[in-house]
Amino acid sequence: MPAMRWAPLFAAGLIASLLAACGGAAASSSSASGAQLAAYQGGDRQAKLEAGARAEGAITWYTTLAGNVIDTLKAGFQKKYPYLKIEVLRADETSLATRAAQEAQAGKQTFDVIECAPVTTGVLQAANMLVPFYSPELAKLSNDLKPGPGNGLAEAATARIAYAGFGWNTTLLPDSAVPKTQADLLNPALKGKLGLAGSSTGSNWIGGVLHVMGDDAGKKFLTQLASQQQPKVYQVSGQGLMDLIVKGEVPAAPTIFLAHVQAAQMHNAPVKWAALDTAVANLGQDSLAAKAPHPNAGLLFIDWLLSDGATILKQQGFFPGTDKVSFPYWAPDAKVAASQAEQNLNS
Repeated sequence: MPAMRWAPLFAAGLIASLLAACGGAAASSSSASGAQLAAYQGGDRQAKLEAGARAEGAITWYTTLAGNVIDTLKAGFQKKYPYLKIEVLRADETSLATRAAQEAQAGKQTFDVIECAPVTTGVLQAANMLVPFYSPELAKLSNDLKPGPGNGLAEAATARIAYAGFGWNTTLLPDSAVPKTQADLLNPALKGKLGLAGSSTGSNWIGGVLHVMGDDAGKKFLTQLASQQQPKVYQVSGQGLMDLIVKGEVPAAPTIFLAHVQAAQMHNAPVKWAALDTAVANLGQDSLAAKAPHPNAGLLFIDWLLSDGATILKQQGFFPGTDKVSFPYWAPDAKVAASQAEQNLNS
């Protein structure tokens, strides 16, 4: 069972409305000049983009990021390009996709760059709302983090990754009970001590189990885990569940983000983290709008986000897509096509 069936990101009909608003997958929504600019790889690219961006004077970025990191990124970008005003719309995944659909229906695309999850990227791309682009920074990303046509071009670039795995309170769980694999979650010592996030973080963990174990074995494992270990589902985010672990209200959970554990450790909280077989990776991908009002500035922003911006993200506790990690990970729906996403939603 695909992870999307456990954690749908869109309201029913959103994919269809996007495709209808943009004239269907066969229609082209980007001008030839816009596509040529996005794909340009000449040695004078930087100079051309800066000249064009000075004339544009602004950029609009849609993102699912939240918190002080947004202001820090804005300040860092404007320090390098003081002649550019950056407007940011922060919203959750569904709201951003809905906003994009409404703009398409109105015939006015507002955003230049949009940061969202891979499945949203696929939907927007199928609706011809994105254009393949070049960035010299793409060379730093592995192929699975820069989907697109190749030849130096990508439809999206992964700027940040959040890794979810097993987090625990060291005062409540002995080292002997800490699992090394998903299968180890059946250790009798963990009975009654496991929590699960009831948000999409928990749903994606289920998808990760099925990915690691296979569909049949994974379903059998989940059924046994539920009956034997009696984990408690908390209707909170990954961060909310992490807060309960820090407080000692929940001993452990396999739906905890590494960045949240590291942040808690900086305040001397008795918590640790392990990837188990494979961590679940939530990708934040940035793409260029096909009808970007400020395409030059948008391309400069993507370049910056994958270079100087990556340093800021790391300082703020995020994992840039350009960073390497020592454990295996799996990204739900990283390669799910829009047609498959729609099928998952309707099944």
